[in-house]
Amino acid sequence: MSCCRIDVGSTAKRQHFDSKVLISKSPRSGYVKVKTDDGQVGWVLKRNVTETEAKEQQPSPQPANPSGEKSGSGVGDAQIYPRPELTPGKEDPRVSQDNIANNICKKGWSTATVRPPVSVTNKIKQQTMQSYGFTDAANHYELDHLISLQNGGCPDCVENLWPEAYGDKNHPMTQNERAKWNKENPDSTEVLPGALEKDLVENHIHDEICFGIPNAKLSSFSKKYPATVSVTLKRGQEILASDWYACYRNIMDHNKPCE
Repeated sequence: MSCCRIDVGSTAKRQHFDSKVLISKSPRSGYVKVKTDDGQVGWVLKRNVTETEAKEQQPSPQPANPSGEKSGSGVGDAQIYPRPELTPGKEDPRVSQDNIANNICKKGWSTATVRPPVSVTNKIKQQTMQSYGFTDAANHYELDHLISLQNGGCPDCVENLWPEAYGDKNHPMTQNERAKWNKENPDSTEVLPGALEKDLVENHIHDEICFGIPNAKLSSFSKKYPATVSVTLKRGQEILASDWYACYRNIMDHNKPCE
């Protein structure tokens, strides 16, 4: 179940945002969920709400998605997602639920076995940056597989590849600059989540897909954020293609599962 973002207007208006209840907040996401006096519920930038204006409640449990349908919009800022008409995501037909124990969940398997050479990805990165209208430095972006390789995503399908920013429009960053920023500002919400944060989600989804498979290959994040539930390959791919950031919020909220 998704909810809207509440438009609180200019900086001058932020101090007068009449929020009475802070429902939940998510570390490093940049957003908090609030309920206003007129009953609106939505996500707003944390910097637009002062702690004195709200009191925090325990977040209500969110129901699982019984239909498995993709969400029409994400819970995060629009700029952290790919444009669905350009990058809807694409699966690798060689990977199926029946054979994951022999590829993505097998110890010793590596994405290097399916990753396209740089000569191919450099051309795709240039092509996708043009399609998205990005004109700044190419190293501000990771050529990201929306459905990642360790989760059975198509390695060289343009519809599965997009230029994902490490920073955001107001804070362009290289990979190293973002890693340094995250280390030095662990509680900051100034910069929107980007490629490094999605990497965490990809690894967590992989561990959920492989959860329960004997002697499975696990990600480097498995000790800090261990998987606690099993999801199907298809469901894991849907989570990545529809709203990876919703999963990121769950992980940051006491390692709640992404189902």
